[in-house]
Amino acid sequence: MAREPDPLRPARSLALVGNPNAGKTTLFNALTGLRQKVGNYPGVTVEKRAGVLRLADDHSVEVLDLPGTYSLVTMSPDEQVVSDVLHGVRADTPRPDAILAVVDADNLARNLFLVSQILDLDVPLVVALNMVDLATRHGHAVDAALLSEVLGCAVVPVVGNKEEGLPALVAAVRTARRPHPVQFAVPVAMAEEEQALGALIVEHGGLEEAPARIAARRLLAHEPGHDLAPLRDHPTLEAAVEAARVRLAAAGVDPTEADISARYRWIDGVVERVVARAEGPATRSITQRVDAVALHKVWGLVLFAALMAALFLTVFWVAKPLMDGVKNGVAWLALRVAGSMAEGPLKALVIDGVFGGVGAVMVFTPQIAVLFLSLAALEDSGYLARAAFLMDRLLSRVGLHGKSFIPLLSAFACAIPGVLSTRTIDDRRDRLATILVLPFMGCSARLPIYALLVAACFPSMGPVRQAILLLGLYVAGIVAAVLTSLLVKRKLAPAKGSAFILELPSYKRPQGTHVLYQAWTNTWAFVTRAGTTICAFSIVLWALMYYPRLSPTELAQHPTEATQRAAQIEHSYAGRAGHAIEPVVRPLGYDWKMGLGLVSAYAAREVFVSTLGIAYRVGEVRDDTTDLTRAMAADRYPDGRKVWTPLVATSLMVWFVLAMQCMSTMAVVRRETGSWRWPLAQLVYMNGLAYLASLLIFQIGRRILGA
Repeated sequence: MAREPDPLRPARSLALVGNPNAGKTTLFNALTGLRQKVGNYPGVTVEKRAGVLRLADDHSVEVLDLPGTYSLVTMSPDEQVVSDVLHGVRADTPRPDAILAVVDADNLARNLFLVSQILDLDVPLVVALNMVDLATRHGHAVDAALLSEVLGCAVVPVVGNKEEGLPALVAAVRTARRPHPVQFAVPVAMAEEEQALGALIVEHGGLEEAPARIAARRLLAHEPGHDLAPLRDHPTLEAAVEAARVRLAAAGVDPTEADISARYRWIDGVVERVVARAEGPATRSITQRVDAVALHKVWGLVLFAALMAALFLTVFWVAKPLMDGVKNGVAWLALRVAGSMAEGPLKALVIDGVFGGVGAVMVFTPQIAVLFLSLAALEDSGYLARAAFLMDRLLSRVGLHGKSFIPLLSAFACAIPGVLSTRTIDDRRDRLATILVLPFMGCSARLPIYALLVAACFPSMGPVRQAILLLGLYVAGIVAAVLTSLLVKRKLAPAKGSAFILELPSYKRPQGTHVLYQAWTNTWAFVTRAGTTICAFSIVLWALMYYPRLSPTELAQHPTEATQRAAQIEHSYAGRAGHAIEPVVRPLGYDWKMGLGLVSAYAAREVFVSTLGIAYRVGEVRDDTTDLTRAMAADRYPDGRKVWTPLVATSLMVWFVLAMQCMSTMAVVRRETGSWRWPLAQLVYMNGLAYLASLLIFQIGRRILGA
């Protein structure tokens, strides 16, 4: 018999739980809209996402989006957080008043394993039966009403990416009730040990009979949950658990295997009752037909390479007219602002410092947006999970784990979320190895630099050749990561072998609103950084390049406006610092402006572009804006040699492929590893490698070309 509803009172909490790829995040976004806040759980790098769900009676409930997990048996930091929150042992997060379990109807058996563990918690539960359209299409429709009867809680069919079924789901949350208690059929010997140990837990642990029995089973199965610590540490219970394990071993019973087997026998029975199989000859679904190619050991890699090449081609081809539009917009705005200001340092600051610095970076925003849009579409389609599965075999050969793929892919947008996402990797050694190679992935901050150097030094290249060059730079970073991983593998203690288990979701058409939201969020983060960090550094760099000023007499010694501008920059504080750096970077083919840009790029790689934008404008405050690529192409040494050549650009691009130039990433690595040893080792190793590679490329190239 179902228990009476336990309606949520105002301002209570709801935990959103589910397997990876079950559509949990999509449903979270649909339920909470923009009423979200993102942070980290104190003490760990696991992301904490919370939002507000408005109920029909004008009350609200806080929705906590917990990390995706297959089980409440903790192996990784992600799973530990989920277990701790649901068991109410985190001081910073109260135990939720109800749980919303997101279940993929197309993979019901796999998803019900987590549900079976949630049933043990005796907390009000609602099941969101997601992707019911796919399940029906694939010939195994789920009877939601019968499943609700079996579980003793509301089961609501939804299609999260189409926002179907949401009103019914919200109504079910409002009247969430506790599910039926389930007795899983374990071997008789284990059931007897559970009963005896449960009685001791009631006596010494202060629990009631039902939760004491569940705690007994978890203790026998060696579960590491923090909520069990008081029971594990109790001398009487500790001795009783150990004695029970010895007796079970003598009887040939493994408590962990027995628990898992019992749950899956129960799951098989539930699936048999609630899933209506379509009659007729079996046919392969679209997902199975596509996977025959996408997961093939040869053709799968070919498809992956083709998709990545198409992605980079799109970055140049689609973004080019948008970049021209942004550039023209920045130029128009600069003209309007310049026309309304009187001559003087303030006008120079606004035009040269802000528009010349930040504007030079903002031009590349369309390329960043196209990159994020493409990655979000691939992820939402279900393909990226296949790519992770496909890459597991290759990654394992270079000392990484299949779970390293998602952090590595995330690092192509930004190394910071890549480092944070390594929390899904169970073994610390695998996790550390992944963190150490992540900065080699070509993050989006490098893209404006690559695009600028290609435009300035390879002007005759079309979109296809530009895409091939860009792909080559990303491949170079991947090769460096592979070689570094092999080196790390030799230095670190070998990790324990662990299987790579990943749920492969059905292919689906990417949800436009979700893809656009993801792309907008990531692109806006880039824009806000340009408006804050890069703007601040641009203003400082402008001041260092503007002051001290040459006197009129000193300026008169230079016959042309161009030579006066060059003399003013070299006389400035930044010019003097750049010339001090120049002997170090000259062997790489760089002049003092490039050296100054490399140093400033440690704050954020994009600052390199803004540094050049300011360097080629300071001292030349005019009512029109100078195209940075044209200014770079026209730059000459006193002897008439071009400053920017294809060889110099190649050397610079290799530097940015290999060098560690992100203070924020270093700070996150330090927090993740708990020591400055590893980020400092990254800094020395990566920058030393970048210097050596750039030196060899320029010096060998110069001798071959006779330059």
